[in-house]
Amino acid sequence: MKPLLVIAGEASGDLHGAELLRELKARQPELRIIGIGGAGMTPYLDRKLADVRDLGVVGFVEVLKHIPHLLRLKKEILRVAQEEGIGAALLIDYQSFNLSLAKSLRKAMPTVRLHQYVCPQVWAWKAGRIPVLGRTLDTLYCLFDFEPRLFAGLPVEALWLGHPLVEVVKPEVDRETFFRETGLDPARPLVALLPGSRPEEIQRLLPPMAELAKTWRADPAHCQVQWVLPVAPTLDTRFVTAVLAGAPITLVEGRSYAPRAYADAALVCSGTATLETALLGTPFAILYKLNAFTFRMAKHFVKLPHFGLANVVAGRAVAPELLQAEVNPARLAQELSILLDPHHALRVRKDLAEVRSHLGEPGAAGRVAAHLLERVACVPLLVNQG
Repeated sequence: MKPLLVIAGEASGDLHGAELLRELKARQPELRIIGIGGAGMTPYLDRKLADVRDLGVVGFVEVLKHIPHLLRLKKEILRVAQEEGIGAALLIDYQSFNLSLAKSLRKAMPTVRLHQYVCPQVWAWKAGRIPVLGRTLDTLYCLFDFEPRLFAGLPVEALWLGHPLVEVVKPEVDRETFFRETGLDPARPLVALLPGSRPEEIQRLLPPMAELAKTWRADPAHCQVQWVLPVAPTLDTRFVTAVLAGAPITLVEGRSYAPRAYADAALVCSGTATLETALLGTPFAILYKLNAFTFRMAKHFVKLPHFGLANVVAGRAVAPELLQAEVNPARLAQELSILLDPHHALRVRKDLAEVRSHLGEPGAAGRVAAHLLERVACVPLLVNQG
């Protein structure tokens, strides 16, 4: 079997990729996998070309600054792909870079089969990419049940086999262990902060969170509230500490889900983290703040009633959304006060269960791995599509 090229470009892609690569290796141990991933994917890569930290940028302006580096990286990937004689490529999310790479692979290595894991959010913006994706890719594995029909009539095989987060998202340790590890008080209110997995997101979202934590620490009405921040594996803890500027926030490494699962409320950067938090059942608010120019561009192209992924999946607002200038200490305080109310929290937890119902049954990564190996090795395998 020829080697498989796998490219992930951010923390969420590494999360999905790790589960999928684990399933691939379990079914086909001799499969050689080369590519780019983070801490989760690294154990399954036989040859690692770069880390997701080398690709993790967000926003139009920010991407422009990184274009020379990304072009060099793309050139290196193509060189290695030809050197290794890959038989297929698996591109995980990271839509602009991976679509460009797919086109180049199609031109340079026409016989290589191209598979995409995680459908780009073309239903939110850049609908013009639908026919491009449909004619460039061989297979597109979608995470949401409404996505395959967008590609009807196009050559790509678009499938929904469920969402891998359903089985992945669970606390790493029990409640007692978590509070003992962190030194936090289980009898006091706890707020989880998720300002993102990229440095740019941290710089925009964490300062107002930190300011609120400082303000509430000095306020007799809120001084009992505790704050915890699970540091994404793509971030340097020293960098996060510097941005905190002395705010009374406990940083936790290696525990992405437990801090949210045992929190009373959370403030969450828009993206996959909102789905994770919904699955954990913790009331939360969704935060979204971009470079001003990038936001104006996004506002022009995005035509959805909600920008938070959890709300998009539910089809309604199960979590409040704070945009741009709304991401300030006063507004965050207002939303947190509501989320921490026990009666309100009970209603929200019922609403969040609705999100779970749209994500399919457990076992998605295994089903995708089985189907992918069938396409890569042409071995007839039974696939349970749930």
